[in-house]
Amino acid sequence: MDTASPGSNDPWSASAAFATRIVASVSHMTGAGDEQTQRFRTWQIDARTGRALTEVLIQLGIHAAILDLGKSDTGCTGPMDGLRLKAVAESLRTRPRHELFASLPPDDEYQMHRVDELRLMSYTATSRSSLSLERLVQEAATMMLTAADRLPGPHPVLADLLPEDE
Repeated sequence: MDTASPGSNDPWSASAAFATRIVASVSHMTGAGDEQTQRFRTWQIDARTGRALTEVLIQLGIHAAILDLGKSDTGCTGPMDGLRLKAVAESLRTRPRHELFASLPPDDEYQMHRVDELRLMSYTATSRSSLSLERLVQEAATMMLTAADRLPGPHPVLADLLPEDE
């Protein structure tokens, strides 16, 4: 994954950094990793692959929300780190899947391989692919909501994931 700072002006790099922080935050919870591994097993998804795809889905969800912020009818172009985590999670759950892949910049080969896997799941008409994608989307949204619930305040935003010295 990209190691860019969440404060980056590049939406894709910032999304990657925020996604990494969300996954790390939830992974540190007692038992969270074991529960997630069990869910992946039940869904017949390799745990390592499932975690990587979930992190990329979080990144795609944040990236789409950042792009939406710039296209808002109100003309709002506020800072991306002010996006509410729960709103981004809800948007990820409800957004048409093909919209997640819009306006993606070229990136490293590993990351684009994961995006291509998700894109293939999105456009494949088999029920197994569609079900796997929906489960991964739900997992990603749940991780975002879990991270939000661990943060102080009623409406945590992406900036709340940053250490206080950033």
